[in-house]
Amino acid sequence: MFGFSFSKLLLLVLLIVIVWVAFRYAKRIEAIRRVLRDEMQRRQTARRPPPLPAEDLVRCAPCGAYVAARSATACGRADCPWGR
Repeated sequence: MFGFSFSKLLLLVLLIVIVWVAFRYAKRIEAIRRVLRDEMQRRQTARRPPPLPAEDLVRCAPCGAYVAARSATACGRADCPWGR
C-alpha cells in the first residue's frame, strides 16, 4: 500500500541521523561563539583605562584661546591674565 522497502526506511533513518548531528554541531558552534564573545568583552572591559577627570575651560580674553582653569599657563602675550 505505502510501498515501504528496506532501502527507503534506511534512507529515512540516515536523514534523521544527519539532521540530528547537524543540530548538535550547530549548538556546539554557538556555545563556542558565546564563550569567545564573553571572553572578548571581559578583555575589553579589563583593558579600558579609567576615565580622565574633566576640567573646566576658560577663555583667555586677549588671545581668545580656551585654557584649563586650574592649570592655565601664560600664552606669551604681555596682557595675558594667566601669566601673572
